[in-house]
Amino acid sequence: MRSSLSTAWILLAIAIGLGLGMFLPWESTLLEVVTWVALGAMVFAVVLGLPLLSLGKAIAKPRVLVALFAVNLLVVPAVAFILSRVLWQHPALQVGLLLVLLAPGVALSLTTVKQAGGDVESVLGAKPILLVGQLVVVPLFAVGLSGGVLGFDDLPDTFCAILGVIVLPASIAVIVQLVGVRQASWAGARQTLTRYTVVFIAVAVALSLWVRVPAHIDDLFELLRLVPLFFSFLVLLAPLGLLAGILASLTPSEKRAIMIVGAGRGGVIMLPIVMALDPEMWGVVPLVVVMHLVIEILGMMVYRTIVPEIVPLENR
Repeated sequence: MRSSLSTAWILLAIAIGLGLGMFLPWESTLLEVVTWVALGAMVFAVVLGLPLLSLGKAIAKPRVLVALFAVNLLVVPAVAFILSRVLWQHPALQVGLLLVLLAPGVALSLTTVKQAGGDVESVLGAKPILLVGQLVVVPLFAVGLSGGVLGFDDLPDTFCAILGVIVLPASIAVIVQLVGVRQASWAGARQTLTRYTVVFIAVAVALSLWVRVPAHIDDLFELLRLVPLFFSFLVLLAPLGLLAGILASLTPSEKRAIMIVGAGRGGVIMLPIVMALDPEMWGVVPLVVVMHLVIEILGMMVYRTIVPEIVPLENR
């Protein structure tokens, strides 16, 4: 029920953002500032919900870590590169596809792991590591795999966004978690805020769309080119994630987790980064991120059904 409600919140936010951008455009510095504040608040809420103090549990399962990093650092970049070649005549779409597919999943995939009977604990502790890697490696990966479409001269603003809208809110979230170990009131406040993470995400997505859609109404139909590519990614990552789990000799529940987490991407956390790119050249990229979010929501609904069928538990 809670998962369905979260999905509804995000889809409603996308519809509202598109509607505002198309029918009530507002070019305003105030809207830009509010959007960046909302993005920072979203990052704070997402990081606050991550088990930053459970890193030891992840290290205690090195085979899961190896499989997880193999999928995210070897398999996914290879698949993303191949799919991006289809868009060689559409540089902005190509860059958007690379940025969103290279980013490891954070929130949605974990919910799906739990629903599919996967070992949530085995991948939960690795999420902070993946998040840090995402901030540093993904933009550099995208430059390398884009074939010169995206250059290093496009990145300074993104690193400013990483520092101001990601690192600062994330650092505050870490402090809250650390203090929460000793202060029950802080721990309670954290639990309350994490219940509304989806609201923070929804507001940030809606505002980002309101800012960017007006200048790219003519490009909205072009985004449909991405639909088969994003679905292809989901189809390919299921067997490839399973193969990684088999090679790492994981248990069935751990294999389920690797399959789902490998297919889940972290487009939500990428929003501040892509919003910081030059809007004249890359203004459509945030729309690519949102398009992927819609496809991923649909894909995760399918994953939570088929993954348990593909990988039955030992006691069945």
